[in-house]
Amino acid sequence: MKNISDIAKIAGVSKSTVSRYLNNGSVSLKTKQKLDKIIQENDYQPNQFAQSLRAHRTNMIGAIIPRMNSYAVDETIKGVKTVCDDLNYRLLLNYTNIDTELEIDALETFYRSKVDGIILMATEITDRHIEVINKIDVPVIIVGQEHKDLHCIIHNDFHAGYMVGEGLGLKGFKNIQFFGVTETDVAVGIHRKKGLISGLAKYNVKPHISQTSFNYNEAMIDVSKELQTQPNYDAVVGATDSIALAVHKVTSEDTTQNGDKFIVGFGGDPVTEIVSPSIHTVNYHFEYAGEVAMSKLNQLIQHQPIEQRISIDVGLSFKN
Repeated sequence: MKNISDIAKIAGVSKSTVSRYLNNGSVSLKTKQKLDKIIQENDYQPNQFAQSLRAHRTNMIGAIIPRMNSYAVDETIKGVKTVCDDLNYRLLLNYTNIDTELEIDALETFYRSKVDGIILMATEITDRHIEVINKIDVPVIIVGQEHKDLHCIIHNDFHAGYMVGEGLGLKGFKNIQFFGVTETDVAVGIHRKKGLISGLAKYNVKPHISQTSFNYNEAMIDVSKELQTQPNYDAVVGATDSIALAVHKVTSEDTTQNGDKFIVGFGGDPVTEIVSPSIHTVNYHFEYAGEVAMSKLNQLIQHQPIEQRISIDVGLSFKN
């Protein structure tokens, strides 16, 4: 007797795709026709008891967050919570400290808790993420990262980087340092960096690139080492506002630094306006992204079709 895993393997699709098909969810016409034929040929009978268990709603949503004390996370979850309240869902949070294994564990824990859906704010999407998401058969939406097999809400990080590069080039900056993050984070580590490089290329400027951490204290160490070696950069760009704040701290306290450095970050964190001189930053619509993510997750829970990828653009210019 074939089970749902067997059917998925024969069809070359995920278990969650077969489950959506069985529950009249969103699948392409081609996939539906393929599954119609395979199920008929194998006389597959879905487990009605298991289906009835999953059909029981708990009105609970699980959100997996990578960092605490993060403006981006706070604003995104604020948007998620607003829609949860409107739709009468209870929101559960699981903090992972940017640990992939803890993210996997959180996905499985929320599944065992029978949440109706999961929002994952991931810093990277691994094969293990895909394996577990397909296995747990709960609607999942990724916020901030993109994967071709998952439903994703992303920010236009390339455009953000491009605007900064173009803006710096237009202002005449030539000697530019960029503190990026690991490329396992595709959105920040790759797209944001590529956008910056492309924007500067219009003015035949190539930035010096170093890698650091999302963590403010760890970034402080890397920034300090680099700027002690090369103190004469006229503009310094941090891949996040947190990194830009670390740059500000180092340059304001180290008397060997040029105090006139033009510092840029990404995210629109209000703290960038409090420090003096203020940090220039690109505004991201994090709260709106959270609202969209929860609204779309609710549609998946209701077995309604949604877009595979939704891109939310950033502010039209970085703040001066």
